[in-house]
Amino acid sequence: MSWASRIFISQHSFDAWANAAKSRTLFAISALMLMVALACSAAITIMGPRLVREAALLWFGTKTDGVLQSVKLVEVGKFKGGDPKYELTIHYRFAASDGVERPGTTVRSDVRTPPSFQPGDRVGVYYQARNPANSVAEHNLRTDVYALLLFLPFLTVVGIAAPLWFLLACWTWRRKRRTAR
Repeated sequence: MSWASRIFISQHSFDAWANAAKSRTLFAISALMLMVALACSAAITIMGPRLVREAALLWFGTKTDGVLQSVKLVEVGKFKGGDPKYELTIHYRFAASDGVERPGTTVRSDVRTPPSFQPGDRVGVYYQARNPANSVAEHNLRTDVYALLLFLPFLTVVGIAAPLWFLLACWTWRRKRRTAR
């Protein structure tokens, strides 16, 4: 038995299972799989642009020091363990390589431990040399980017590809069943 046949379910195996299953079970699982695929697509659509922008700035951007202008910390809920969950908004100014001082804002959600930032503190800033208005503060940047880089492929494979395979297998099984009648 090959590794692929151990990991993936063949259409023949799926057909045998679907023939034995009740139609309402197939409908419920198909509806659930469609909802999972839609939810994961929405999550990728929401998180993807931020991930790409911040990762590009982290890896290819120019780093400089900025000065904090203001920090806003708002409690937005609780983590599973009961600890408070915060949203942190950092307003900063930095001088790009062209010597022009620019403002920037970075928002971090899901902050567990509030930082002890004060206006006037220094903060690392990554910006795009061709477009210095595209910038991000360094606070929690690496953690967020690496976490999202691990999470997005998982969402794509498990949350979109697997449900779509299931729906395709259902469609193929139904088509075979109709032509057999």
